[in-house]
Amino acid sequence: MSKYLIIIFMTVCLKASGQFINTQLDNIDILQYDFHIQINDSTNVIQGETHVKFVIKKTTEKLDLDFKNQHNNGLGMKVLNLFNNQGKNLKYKHTNDHLIIDLKPTPKPQDTVSIIIKYSGIPEDGLYIKENKYGQRTFFGDNWPNRARYWLPVIDHPSDKALVTWHITAPKHYNIVASGKLFRKISGLKYDQYEFATKVPLPTKVMVFAAADFNIKYYDKLYLSNKCISVSSWIYQKSPLDGFDDYKCALKILKYYDSLIGPYAFEKLANVQSNTRFGGMENAGNIFYDENTVDSSKSVENLVAHEIAHQWFGNAVSEEKWQDIWLSEGFATYLTDLYVAYFYGQKKFKERLNKERQKIRRYNRFTTHPIVYEEKQNLFKLLNPNSYEKGAWVLHLLRQKVGDRDFFKILRGFYQQYYLKNASTKDFIVLAEKISGQKLDWFFKQWLYTPGIPQLKFFHQYDTKTHTVKLQIIQKGELYKLDITVLLTNGKDSIYKNIQLNNVQQTYEFKLPAKMHSGQIQLIIDPDINLLFESLN
Repeated sequence: MSKYLIIIFMTVCLKASGQFINTQLDNIDILQYDFHIQINDSTNVIQGETHVKFVIKKTTEKLDLDFKNQHNNGLGMKVLNLFNNQGKNLKYKHTNDHLIIDLKPTPKPQDTVSIIIKYSGIPEDGLYIKENKYGQRTFFGDNWPNRARYWLPVIDHPSDKALVTWHITAPKHYNIVASGKLFRKISGLKYDQYEFATKVPLPTKVMVFAAADFNIKYYDKLYLSNKCISVSSWIYQKSPLDGFDDYKCALKILKYYDSLIGPYAFEKLANVQSNTRFGGMENAGNIFYDENTVDSSKSVENLVAHEIAHQWFGNAVSEEKWQDIWLSEGFATYLTDLYVAYFYGQKKFKERLNKERQKIRRYNRFTTHPIVYEEKQNLFKLLNPNSYEKGAWVLHLLRQKVGDRDFFKILRGFYQQYYLKNASTKDFIVLAEKISGQKLDWFFKQWLYTPGIPQLKFFHQYDTKTHTVKLQIIQKGELYKLDITVLLTNGKDSIYKNIQLNNVQQTYEFKLPAKMHSGQIQLIIDPDINLLFESLN
């Protein structure tokens, strides 16, 4: 997800209750959702029917689905009927935004149960029904983080992945895109029905559909390591046609990540101009971008790279709990950095790292929480420089610590081990230690679980008689173990020195070679942008 519109969005909606732990997940595992949605042009009312198939893990008498009920303002969903797959009506309560369903007679562990929920209403959130910038009516699902519940009855938590099918009935003028592959279109006199299905399970945050008057461009089939996929650009009918190519960079981005990390998980990739809250939203197999990203300038390549990176980390490998969000956003940010390095060189890569570091410094001057922490009141507050930029820097620091060979083995190993599953920060740490052969608990404790960043003060002097440079480093606040590179130069010749800092105050002396005995000596801390710190000088 891109934070392109986060500041605007936060002023509009600050209410997204935290749902870090869903105890029901110990008892229930959703296998599949079949969503039947009918939209129209005369009202914002949607007609819905959801088939939920789940397996019983532990004996339970109830299924508790997240589902916003209808409120006095007329917004929300009203359940019309609810029954099992034998047609037997089931008792239920729909209150306090929960749909609690009586499963009696009580199913046994390992039993598979299917229920059908019919409902209607006007979504208050989650499904955006509004005009785009050209005044045309559009429908866009926008579920992150836990807003699927506003229009779909689900367990709205990233750790309960499920297969998804969509059956969208819409007026004929709309084009429909949704999670999964289109396997059937049924044309009617006034309405068409589109049917999509996924072959792999998804978290609710990235299972969506969109309906708008689109122009569509399909590129040549893209051959990746394990499959051939369809790649397309979807833009509003009134957008300039050369705007298709604002998203064309997706072709080389997909190939790069596929070769760097591992096989692409989904059936297609549609890049879609949209009318939602975020600058980019990484919905699985169909990414939604802010409508202003289509301007024929091809200036959103880094945004596209970030959202495509989420197809690997965030979608295929998903965070187990919301406090593990850096495994999604930090990874996507650093993978974008790596993409820039590969195609545009080390200079651009270092520029991005430096900008990220500056943002981290500004943010951590005023925050008191680490990367991994429990924000229980507002999940949108997790969208901050700790999760994005500092998360990316943790990966960059890990790369310096273990070396390129092991670092990329860790990335690929993490993807392979948790492919189509959920992972926690602890899972990543265990794997990193196993692959690198290093004990890294201290490393992750100081970078993931400690608020702030190192506060360092530097003093140095050059003795022209002994040709010795003395460097003193003082740490303020939390004590960190740091590997620091310094560059000593007289403008003509240079030497690098690597030092280890693990005390509140340390002093180092460097004897200069004869070739550097002339000229003014300059000392540069971290010349290659490999250290995250705040200078107090």
